[in-house]
Amino acid sequence: MNPQVKALLRENNAREKGLSPQAQEKMTDIVVYLRGQDLSELAQEEIRRDIQEMILEAEGRGETIDQVIGTDYRAFCDEIVAAVPRSSRRVRALRAVSVILPALSVLMGIWTVNKVVHTLLAGYSPWELTLTVGEVISMVAILLTGVAAVQWVCRTSLDAPKQESKGKGFLRLWALFAGVAAAILLPGLLWKTPLCTIGLFKAVLVTLLPAAIYWGLSRRKDL
Repeated sequence: MNPQVKALLRENNAREKGLSPQAQEKMTDIVVYLRGQDLSELAQEEIRRDIQEMILEAEGRGETIDQVIGTDYRAFCDEIVAAVPRSSRRVRALRAVSVILPALSVLMGIWTVNKVVHTLLAGYSPWELTLTVGEVISMVAILLTGVAAVQWVCRTSLDAPKQESKGKGFLRLWALFAGVAAAILLPGLLWKTPLCTIGLFKAVLVTLLPAAIYWGLSRRKDL
């Protein structure tokens, strides 16, 4: 994370503690919603700071958060976001890549450790690891599911909770979980066709490379 963004994040976290419990709860939802918008981390924290200061001033006058920004928090946030200059296509692409890189690094690390352990248990040398078609499909499915889940949480954080029975909600959640689990696990079990062989050193390098690129991108102010 950029040092300027990190400093502003600390300031905002400290300032938010001075808000009323109701305002803190609403600010959490607002921040989650902002995380899913096409904004740089710096812009997100600047917007967060401005909203906090607005609420603090209002609460000092005895007003509530609803009296300051209204009850339609989504419309309020969308109006603010629309006023921020749109990022270039290149910056938006880099921002999307920076979201995926940490997860890719973790997945490759898990894959490498898992392959080394299984290879050793099978009595073979761990210096050459085989990557299968199913494993690639599973990793892509995990990445896409993770990104979609985060975006869904961010986009719906300001939505009013839907009224439905506990049974129906449980079935919906179970069906979603089963579908995601199947999409992630089945390819690795069904498609074991070798795609390529990767040396252990290269596997470690591929694991560390996304993390290094992410670290470099995170130093930029416009991401």
